[in-house]
Amino acid sequence: MMKTVELDERKRRILEAIARDYLHTAEPVGSRTIWRAYMPDLSPATIRNEMADLEAMGLIMQPHTSAGRIPTDLGYRFYVDHLMKSRLLTVKEEDIINEGLKSVHDDVEDALHQTLKILSHLLEYASVVATLNNKTRVYSGGFSKMLKQPEFSDINFARQLMHTVEEEDLMAEMVKEYTTKKGITIRIGSENKFKEVKNCSVVMSSYEMKDAATGGIGVIGPTRMSYSRVASILETLSRRLDNILED
Repeated sequence: MMKTVELDERKRRILEAIARDYLHTAEPVGSRTIWRAYMPDLSPATIRNEMADLEAMGLIMQPHTSAGRIPTDLGYRFYVDHLMKSRLLTVKEEDIINEGLKSVHDDVEDALHQTLKILSHLLEYASVVATLNNKTRVYSGGFSKMLKQPEFSDINFARQLMHTVEEEDLMAEMVKEYTTKKGITIRIGSENKFKEVKNCSVVMSSYEMKDAATGGIGVIGPTRMSYSRVASILETLSRRLDNILED
């Protein structure tokens, strides 16, 4: 279990700036970038001092000598729990979901296939869709887009992750472990119970059939993930599956 930390407003702003900038650039974030783009009211020296404190607390790290900082797993956990803002779907995202599900009625297999296509279309991560009740069915996809992420430039690591996602029994166990009726489950890096994805983040949501949790949908990707976007898409798709399969 990760330790609990408390941050004042200034440190919260700096951590959020690092998480947001690193998400878009995949490059470590320096004090001058934060000063210019996010916090012109503070001096670079003040920001550096605050960053040193955040690093000492284990929330950010310096991946290379003389480089900027990136969030650690603990930093991302604080971001997700305390700084991440809820996000509405864009009109384009809603259109893609509506178009993908418009011909689906009460056929479970068809619904899962179409949901997987939508996830693979909308997100640049590996996607998993599963049902766990009478018959376990696990579908996965999105690998080609996932490989565009710089974190997966190591071909051996990428191949290992692809093999992991294609392991149906492992994915079924992961979906079962990470889906609850409480909504979205986010496991970041070392938080993961499964050693095969301890360098990744896993975000899962459940769907129900006749008021019983019967499966889950989710994504596996780098810890540098757009958590708010993923959560809003998974929540919407879960509700849509609930409606499609309620009968």
